[in-house]
Amino acid sequence: RYLSAGNHSPMGKITSDRVKYLTVLSLVVIGSFYLLNVVASWTYKNRLGELAKQGDVRLELHINYLKGVLEKYESLPELLAIDKNLVSALLNAHEHKRIEKLNRYLETINKVSDTLDTYLMNKDGLTIAASNWQEERPFIGRNFNYRPYFKQAMQGKLGRYFALGTASAKRGYYFAYPVRKNDDILGAVVVKIDIAHVEQKWMHRDSTFLVSDPDGVIFITTQAEWRYSTFEPLEKEVFERIVDSKRYPSDSLRQLDKAVITTDNGMQILEISMSEDTVPLRMLKQSRMMSQAGWTVHVLSDISAIKKEVLWAKIKVASGLFLLCIAVLMLIQRRNRIIQLNKIEEEGRRRLEEANEHLE
Repeated sequence: RYLSAGNHSPMGKITSDRVKYLTVLSLVVIGSFYLLNVVASWTYKNRLGELAKQGDVRLELHINYLKGVLEKYESLPELLAIDKNLVSALLNAHEHKRIEKLNRYLETINKVSDTLDTYLMNKDGLTIAASNWQEERPFIGRNFNYRPYFKQAMQGKLGRYFALGTASAKRGYYFAYPVRKNDDILGAVVVKIDIAHVEQKWMHRDSTFLVSDPDGVIFITTQAEWRYSTFEPLEKEVFERIVDSKRYPSDSLRQLDKAVITTDNGMQILEISMSEDTVPLRMLKQSRMMSQAGWTVHVLSDISAIKKEVLWAKIKVASGLFLLCIAVLMLIQRRNRIIQLNKIEEEGRRRLEEANEHLE
């Protein structure tokens, strides 16, 4: 009877079921991989978008704070420029008592206004009075005519400039304003403020705060090793101009070792190598111009936490799929068991009928 059954033999049935199971298993595996990729992609983009929103908020806070710091002091040199003591000192620079009195006056103003330095230069750029007159290396007698803030002031404008002090070696932002008598510019009064404290104020473990000047040099950063570095290489003319103005230490000017990765929604991710021995950091870069000072403020947010969240999302989905597969397999096994029991029952009934026939 079995031989006459042809392709309905047990061996043929087993082979057919195995092919079905392998086909279903292949489809399940392919579908699982596809689902995992979809979940990973959605989780990554969603968390990256949330991180970008947080970065926008931090950028706004940083810029408003910096604006507040600059606005606090930018009117001070203009107020000092109309002081008769400064005008008289420039007209009578040879009178030592007058200059000594002015030094004490500038020292008092410097302490009250909480600035780094306040000093007066004649039209040639020579400093004739300064608040640091009692220090070991005072500005008096030094010529700063190469500084852009002095050149801007001598053109009748408010000079602005960030640089490393050549005498003090301290970073600071300079405001300079022309001192006039009638329409003649006699010199310039300069106020230097400290904004390095911004770095300590905005320390954040998951993000890096940077400020770059119009040339692209990073001069404020919560990553000390990135100070005076650039995102892009400096052109030769720009490099020479920076060196000539003694703005930053020339041996510190270097380009960050980085790779740029741009996502589908236009977000820029930097892969930055801190050193040769460390794993490169992947950080979301967000930038905004601060037109008031000509600076660009950047926030770099570490995305390593997103990778962990994507991994956990994959693990959760894979675990769910695994449990679902086990449940489906148990249901299939139960169904097959019922089918087999039904077959055994049917076979027993058939044999009983055959035995009855033989008996009859």
